[in-house]
Amino acid sequence: MNRKLLSLFIAVIMAVCTFAAYAAAEGNPEWMPAEWDMNADVVVVGFGPAGAMAARSAVENGASVIIVEKESREFAGGSAATSMAFKGVFEAKHLYESGLGRMTMEEAQRMYDLEDDCIQWLNEKGMEWQNSAVVGYGRGFYDAVVKAVETLDVQVLYESPAVKLISDPVNKEVHGIQCKQADGTDLFIRANKGVVLATGGYAANKTLLNRLHFADMFDYAVTGAPTQTGDGLIMAMDIGAALDGVTTQQIEWYTFSFKAASDEMGTGIVHTPPALGPYSHIFVNTKGERFMDEEMRVTHSKCQMPFLAYDGTHPVFNGYFNLPMYVIFDQAMFEGGPVGSHDGVCTYASLYGIHNWSEDNQAELERGWIVKADTIEELVEKLAAQSGNAPIDAETLKKTIETYNAGCAEQKDAFGRSEFMLDPIGEGPYYAAQIVPTIAYTIGGLCGGSNGETLDWYGNPIPRLYHAGDIGQPTKMRISALWGCMALGSIAGDACSQLTSH
Repeated sequence: MNRKLLSLFIAVIMAVCTFAAYAAAEGNPEWMPAEWDMNADVVVVGFGPAGAMAARSAVENGASVIIVEKESREFAGGSAATSMAFKGVFEAKHLYESGLGRMTMEEAQRMYDLEDDCIQWLNEKGMEWQNSAVVGYGRGFYDAVVKAVETLDVQVLYESPAVKLISDPVNKEVHGIQCKQADGTDLFIRANKGVVLATGGYAANKTLLNRLHFADMFDYAVTGAPTQTGDGLIMAMDIGAALDGVTTQQIEWYTFSFKAASDEMGTGIVHTPPALGPYSHIFVNTKGERFMDEEMRVTHSKCQMPFLAYDGTHPVFNGYFNLPMYVIFDQAMFEGGPVGSHDGVCTYASLYGIHNWSEDNQAELERGWIVKADTIEELVEKLAAQSGNAPIDAETLKKTIETYNAGCAEQKDAFGRSEFMLDPIGEGPYYAAQIVPTIAYTIGGLCGGSNGETLDWYGNPIPRLYHAGDIGQPTKMRISALWGCMALGSIAGDACSQLTSH
């Protein structure tokens, strides 16, 4: 090859490379999908009350909106659908106080006003009330939310869980989301203005509960939706989002659940004493000792939970010396009515017809969810066989029952149990079951700005990423509940939809 031909060849190669580089620069960068399947101004991830109100605010600002929801229409709604949909009486100052310094009084007032605005909008769209609760409780509330959103120009994609935020790896600016459709194919949705994450909490994600809250994991049940797996939280953390409020105060406890029943049914099957008594039952640890007032209201409580007492010793259940825990009761309580949730309203098992405890407790006894024995010695053996745990010390349990019964006779309990709830445990037969702490939902999570911006660990907003609801609330003491989630959704949707498009 002579010099002229060689020079011409090199020139052609350089031109091709230059054209390829130019074409690549003009096209999508490698971190972005080659093609977007859909697009909208605002993409909302999660169709609960927060996501619904984010969509409403965006539409009212003239933005186009797509909502993606991981569940089917029948099972959507998250923790909202398994709630009591109760409206408490409080003022803006209570929101401010519950924020523990995370909001100003002006921000609390805005949130309070927006709660009322959202409620009025739903009322206009047909939501009905019975006293202070929505008719139909959580399911009725969520149906009202869906019907209201259906009056808007919003596209809802069910069974399309978001799995990734599409963002610039350098400046973290969010351009859209990647979803996984029911048939396993990917769906890429471009967000012209931004994304609002409203995927709820992470109560059903035991890995996150372990890593964010507890020294070592213990058995627990979830009475809320099993979809609370922290999807949005994980996606946001993947691109540098900061966390806030991930403490035990941001865990919304429920009452206790039967472990064997909950494990079998895949959701919390709640223990409740008969509605009208007798209350002849006690809770004991593996030593056979009582450690709490069994009638203590743990639901939504922010006190130090007795079952979480921890001293770090090993191998005593990783230091939680009151776990595992058991309920012990007598024949009178067994015959007094259902000892599990019967016709309940605030559990996933009840609302979705998974299990309704029998009136006479016989079905559950036959399934082995509770055990029966004529003597304490036999009872602890059967309980150990059923639970797989070390047996309770029978002699200590006998003494515990004697001490408890003596307190009943004196109408004075060592753990402060009300005299109206003190019924002695009679002679055998005895009944028992392992019970576990139960979580309804979580409210800690992403760290946010006053307009729902998602912040990084340096306090800077991640461009075009917002969030609302239980994925991270500024009211750290729960008082806002469903209504606060709607207000936060309104704030985030409003701010996101006012951005200039990419």
